[in-house]
Amino acid sequence: MNKRSIKNKLFTIILSTSLIALVVAGGLFIAFQALTLKHEMRASLALQCDVLADNAKAIILFEDKREAAQLLDSLKHDPQIIGALLLNGEKREIGRYQRSNIASLDDIAALKKLEIDQIVYHETEAYAFYAKPVYSRGNKIGYVMLYAGYSRYWSMLTHFAGLVGIVMFIALLVALLLSWLLQRVISRPIESLALFVSKVARDEDYSLRIADKSYVEIEQLGSAFNSLLNQIGHAISARDQAQRDLQRHSLNLQDLVHERTRELEWAKEAAEASSKAKSAFLANMSHEIRTPMNAIVCFTELAVANSASAHQKQQLERVLEAADLLLSLINDLLDISRIDAGKMNLDVMDCDLFVLVEEISQMLMPRIEEKGLEFIIDIAETVPRSVVADPLRLKQILINLLTNAIKFTPSGQIRLVIAAPAASGDGLVDVTFSVQDTGIGMDGDTMTKVFEVFTQGDVSTTRQYGGTGLGLSISKKLLSLMNSRLTVDSAPGKGSTFSFSLSLDRPPQTDIQAAVPLSSISVLLVEPRPQSCEHLRALLRSLGCKVTACASAQAALQLLEQDHFGIALISLELSDIDGFKLVETIRRDSRQAEITIIVMASVLAEQRVQAFASKQAVRFLARPVYDRQRLRRLLMTGQHARELDRSSTEPALAKKVKFSTVLVVDDFDINRILIKEILGNEVGRFLEAANGREAIECLEQERVDLILMDIQMPVMDGYQASETIRHRLKLTDIPIIGMTAFAAESECRRCFEAGMDDVLTKPIDIDRFKTVLGGISERPRRLEAPSENEPAGLCGYTLPGVEVAKALQNLHDDVDKYRELLLLFHKTYKDAFAELAGHIESGRWEEAEQWIHAFKGVCANLYISDLAETCGRVEQLIKNRAIDEDNLRCFKRQFDQLIANLARLMA
Repeated sequence: MNKRSIKNKLFTIILSTSLIALVVAGGLFIAFQALTLKHEMRASLALQCDVLADNAKAIILFEDKREAAQLLDSLKHDPQIIGALLLNGEKREIGRYQRSNIASLDDIAALKKLEIDQIVYHETEAYAFYAKPVYSRGNKIGYVMLYAGYSRYWSMLTHFAGLVGIVMFIALLVALLLSWLLQRVISRPIESLALFVSKVARDEDYSLRIADKSYVEIEQLGSAFNSLLNQIGHAISARDQAQRDLQRHSLNLQDLVHERTRELEWAKEAAEASSKAKSAFLANMSHEIRTPMNAIVCFTELAVANSASAHQKQQLERVLEAADLLLSLINDLLDISRIDAGKMNLDVMDCDLFVLVEEISQMLMPRIEEKGLEFIIDIAETVPRSVVADPLRLKQILINLLTNAIKFTPSGQIRLVIAAPAASGDGLVDVTFSVQDTGIGMDGDTMTKVFEVFTQGDVSTTRQYGGTGLGLSISKKLLSLMNSRLTVDSAPGKGSTFSFSLSLDRPPQTDIQAAVPLSSISVLLVEPRPQSCEHLRALLRSLGCKVTACASAQAALQLLEQDHFGIALISLELSDIDGFKLVETIRRDSRQAEITIIVMASVLAEQRVQAFASKQAVRFLARPVYDRQRLRRLLMTGQHARELDRSSTEPALAKKVKFSTVLVVDDFDINRILIKEILGNEVGRFLEAANGREAIECLEQERVDLILMDIQMPVMDGYQASETIRHRLKLTDIPIIGMTAFAAESECRRCFEAGMDDVLTKPIDIDRFKTVLGGISERPRRLEAPSENEPAGLCGYTLPGVEVAKALQNLHDDVDKYRELLLLFHKTYKDAFAELAGHIESGRWEEAEQWIHAFKGVCANLYISDLAETCGRVEQLIKNRAIDEDNLRCFKRQFDQLIANLARLMA
């Protein structure tokens, strides 16, 4: 920054002020002179014009042009006059005078103004014009016109401006001299004060005082500075005293520091111990609560199944609902604890977004239907079906957001929107998830605190809607682990929108054929709700269908009268009549015999639709509708929209496959009793053990068909027991199912690594328990022969870990083709595990990574889903150089089981 002295500033100010005043005054003088000269020129022209008019009366009357020329020629002695004209009454020229260097003097505008008998004066850029009529005895006989140039005017004005400039220059010199003298008078006391301050600062002599009283302002400044010097003197004295005190305390400072350090170490150790105790307490409490809850839930489910009283059954169902709520709260508390402790790990694997969304929809639809809400799932066509993510945590986040929307939406709709930019090939894709509702909404203050733990909008919200305020906090923290952020947009009474984006990797493409547009299909859409109607219309049009939509049964019947449709897509919930009645009306019309009717309803109404379908030819489409591939197949082939493997809808134990002997290992006797109650007559004999050591001793003496193993037990836990059974006892063919009260995915992984075949989480879901046992019971005869009505090959076979139905759908039910692909897979990879093991043992990590990645892609393409999922985990371990013998052994066991199953199938 350019610094300037006060002296120079004063000099500049005085000089600038004087210069401005002189310039303004000079300009005013010149302007006044210009006006004066113009006035004089006009007066001169008026006088000369009057003289000419008097002298020219006779000339004009007799139109004597020679006399006129002599009269006008006399004007040449006046250099200001550049031209003149004499005109008669008819404006004909009698005489003209014009200097040789002057252009034409004709002025049409002036002539027109003369017609009104007035004196005319005006100025142009080249000359000034003056004209007047000539009268004789009261009669107008002609006109006199004079033209004056500006040469004399500019000459006199320039001369005057020069004089003014000289005067201004002399005045400026005088002002310069005066400003120099004045600034010295003003700046000298200030300079003296500055020198005094410099002396005090240089010598650090704070006893000096200012005595200058030449001006009032300088005296005030001096007094203030003297007061400041006094304060500085006192401060220095206090500082010296403080330094002396500091020197005294510095002798004890080291001891004080050591004391504080010891206190901090004690506090740190106490905090760490408290954190460990908290984690241990929560873990133990989870186990201790889940263990009795397992008995409560399962015994209650058994009581519900066996209850003959509808009232008693309803009461027991309320008990189950309360138990589910309690378990949900326990899970939320454990999740918060694990996240805060930094022990929450993501389990990334290949997952199907559409399957995940379907599971969420089936879980939440009962609550949505109970509140009468409209649920729309809008998945953009650009969203990849398969991504690499943590499906458990992603599902947990979406369930939390949707549950929150259901809770705070009394009426209206809830929309789950999944979008992604268009992309091709493998690689990262940004997938955006949004949950929109038309609920009560939030104001700005509520939005700032809604993500805090145990926080809701206000006390009245908690009373009215319930909840703990944990769901959104958990979702936000989980998204933070995924390098994402949860945002909210809301307004009171207008609903809320929660959104987040994830950058997800894409596994190798498994689509076998590109989709063909359904341009030949004409669809009649009957949907009363506008938002759902618009969503379905867009979905059908994206498939290439021709869509005509209406909102009522009456409108649908009118459209059927007017046009031909190949498919009628009818909502079960119509406003005017029941959807079933509309279907019956259409079927009674012989003209609509060829139309395909698809009824849309909640999955909860599937049984009603199936019962109706036994009487009328209709198909069922479960709501919400979002899967384009599923809808395409339904429109083209008429397959069931949910595409469930019907063999899987029945409990696995319905085939009455009995276990001869089952060993139940659990330290809680109620759980052992519960297992026996669930299995009932399906087991010939039960053996019991209270810990892992008792189980080992029992197996050394008895032969069993199945082991149900608790994890956390005294003496020997389930991990150690399973490893001993597999390695020391060499009992590799006996299935072991783990039962754990810990819901973390890391616990399940440890179970598989220990040699268990499957894991059940307490409280045990009885349906899942029976399904798992059904799969285990089929192992000795895994492959059943096809029925007489089924083609030879794969139809009717059940391959554990292989999604045969999905693979056949992608191959358009070409069983021979899929069998051929499985034969090729068996031939290529039956002895290939040794190659992977060799790469790992030799430290050829890149070759091992390439092998497992290629093998994972082949498994995914053939829908060998369980092994493909395991390959994903093994690939991650190889990338991190963290795979060990146990991981490899677990993978080999699953690999060998698949190869053996395929060998039996091919035989």
